[in-house]
Amino acid sequence: MKRIFLVSLLILSTVCFSQKKKSTTKKSNAKTVLAKVDNISAEMISVNKQKQIVLFVTNGNVLDTLKLKTSDNLDFKPLNFAISSYTTNNVKLYYVHWEENNVISTKLKKEDENFVESQIWNVSKKELLIGNIQKTSHIVETVFLDKNKTASETQERNRREGFEFNLLPNGDFILKNKTQQNTYTYNVTADKYEMKKGSYSKASSSKKRR
Repeated sequence: MKRIFLVSLLILSTVCFSQKKKSTTKKSNAKTVLAKVDNISAEMISVNKQKQIVLFVTNGNVLDTLKLKTSDNLDFKPLNFAISSYTTNNVKLYYVHWEENNVISTKLKKEDENFVESQIWNVSKKELLIGNIQKTSHIVETVFLDKNKTASETQERNRREGFEFNLLPNGDFILKNKTQQNTYTYNVTADKYEMKKGSYSKASSSKKRR
């Protein structure tokens, strides 16, 4: 009887451990809710060994899925994610933005990259109206001063790529870099943003960056 009892106890323990392990696996695959507004839930999900940022839009019994980004990097994690609604020319639109950080490091060079992604959606029409990515990098690099590589110095610099995005209170937005600044306004008839005439300005007339 003792042997039968011990075997039964061992089987029961194995089953309980197996069930607990399955439960833990389910939790690790759960969706991550990034933000919610109105009838929209922004979530990060795993699909076919990819990470995706998705908007789930609920309209009664209908659930629409809008993909914002797909990444093959399983460690991908958006930072400072936010979504907000605004109205321009009597049309309700949604502004989504987040940041990403990446570090590239070698023996001679280290580059800290920061990405800011901004998107504007017409959710009712399931349309992306504008998508903008700005990249800033801080680079620290060892540079050799002679061909024989006997002398070197450490150089440090910052680099910017793309346009800085700025959404205005009236629903217009500005794209700006070192050489130009353009303002875009929403055209209801065409259902798209268009550049305002005369919005171009040279770097000399724009504010200096710090």
